[in-house]
Amino acid sequence: MVMPNKSVVGVVISIAALITLPIIPSVAEQTTSEYRDTQIKPVETDDVQRKQWSLSVQEWRRYKTLMKGIRGSISPATISPIEVLGTHARNDQERKKYAEMWAQMRFEDAERILAFQAAYNEAFRKLYGDVQLIDINKIRPNNSTHTISSITADSRLLVFLKVDNCYECKQLIRRVLGNRSLNKNQIDVYFVDTKPGQDDEKIKKWVADLAIDSSRLKSGKITLNHDQGNLLKITHKIDQAIPVVFKMNTDSLTAIKL
Repeated sequence: MVMPNKSVVGVVISIAALITLPIIPSVAEQTTSEYRDTQIKPVETDDVQRKQWSLSVQEWRRYKTLMKGIRGSISPATISPIEVLGTHARNDQERKKYAEMWAQMRFEDAERILAFQAAYNEAFRKLYGDVQLIDINKIRPNNSTHTISSITADSRLLVFLKVDNCYECKQLIRRVLGNRSLNKNQIDVYFVDTKPGQDDEKIKKWVADLAIDSSRLKSGKITLNHDQGNLLKITHKIDQAIPVVFKMNTDSLTAIKL
């Protein structure tokens, strides 16, 4: 197909020299002035960020000041302004206010993440049918147990846990996600006590309660899955202790003690 030629139309402004009217600014000066007046002013980055976090000007200034002190030195770069202000609350009322703001934001973000996950799952089924990303049947279980030091950069972690009434599960996932050496590893979380389409609200609350890094969820570095019998295929035990973590390398699975 032959594309039509594009023509460039040049606009020429003819300016007459106004020698007889020296008190009138030159056209060049007028044009420059008009240009400056009509220029779009640069967007204030701080102001945009402040509004995204629903903070007042005073709150934002206090946050920026706090980040120049110990909070900015010891906290991760991803710490939110709400967490900073809540941590340094000047009274119980402030602490409660920021805690409620953060809880609401985390819950709403969990809803967005899970909605996208559901859309992704549907798209995957539409494109590839019932093909599994990880075919447990093709993986060779290793009966030995290794420590965290055996995890390499290409290891994939499979974490099996319960969403309900499991203190040990929450403690384990906190250790896994809080370990900086595992930040680049793929982590697949499998809930052994949930069912597709029935327990989404429980999972949303679980994500919000643990304040899981939404960027890792959105990028797919952390995935949330219903177990649907995968743990039984790996262990061949109906009474497998929960929680449990496996390290996957190529075609082998090894239990990890954390």
